[in-house]
This record gives sequence, structure tokens and C-alpha cells, in this order.
Amino acid sequence: MSTTAEPDLTQDLAPASDFERRDHSDRRRRPTPMLSRYTFFGRRRGARRRAEEASIYVDRPGGHAVLMLFLVLLLSFIDAIFTLRHLAMGGQEANPLMERALRMGPVTFFAVKTVLTFAGMLLLVFHKNFRGVKGAMSGVVALYAALTAYHLWLLAAL
Repeated sequence: MSTTAEPDLTQDLAPASDFERRDHSDRRRRPTPMLSRYTFFGRRRGARRRAEEASIYVDRPGGHAVLMLFLVLLLSFIDAIFTLRHLAMGGQEANPLMERALRMGPVTFFAVKTVLTFAGMLLLVFHKNFRGVKGAMSGVVALYAALTAYHLWLLAAL
């Protein structure tokens, strides 16, 4: 029985120095987590490539989701300003949680409103590829836009 050496196929694929430097781990073995080191400064921006990957997280949320986040934060800030103005003119806060924050002062009111709005929208942004979430983000923007229009209508009625 003779022992024959099997040919080294790696020499045909790439130079030895290139082959030795490669990382042989497959990054696709595990799905991307909701929060990763690439969330804000990562590489992979794209959404799913296959239909079976309908509910996945991506490293960076994308321009549309970030735009929705900032629109909601801007409209929330405008809502807070109009709310304080209406309260100064004798109005009442309809939201019991915000009423409680208002009793602690306007700074607390702004902080609670901003943190709750940001946290809720950030949760939606991280789940933007899940079914119905893009529509939900658009719905939140539409609700805040309607609320801003209502504030403007109240100011015009006074």
C-alpha cells in the first residue's frame, strides 16, 4: 500500500499569503441583533435580500427611518411648545402622564415628553423591516402632524 500525497488545492485558488489572511468565519450564521456595534456607524445598510428574511434587523436603519424619527421628534417638540402656550392661556392637558410631568415643571414636561417619544420611535426604527412598522412610523408622523394642525386651529380660534 503506497501513500500518495493529495494535491494542495489552495495554491490554485489564491496566493498563500492572501489565503492565510482570510477570516474563514461566516458572518451570516447568526442574524444581525437589534443593537450591534454597527447600529449607527456600521457597514451593511441594505434590507433583506430574500423573501424569507422578512423580519430582520440591519446594522444601519436607513434614511427613511431616520427621517421619520427626526420628523416625529420635531413635531413632538412643536407640540410641547404649543401645549405650554395653551396652558398659559387657560387650557388643560388631556394626557394624565403629561399632566403629572407638568406639575413638576416645564423642564420635566419637556424631558419626559422627549424621552418617551424618542424611545418609542427608536424602537420602531430598530424594527423597521418587520411587517407593518413602516406604516406605523408613517402613522405616528401623521398623528403628530394632525396634532400640530389642531394646535394651530386652537390658536386661530382664540
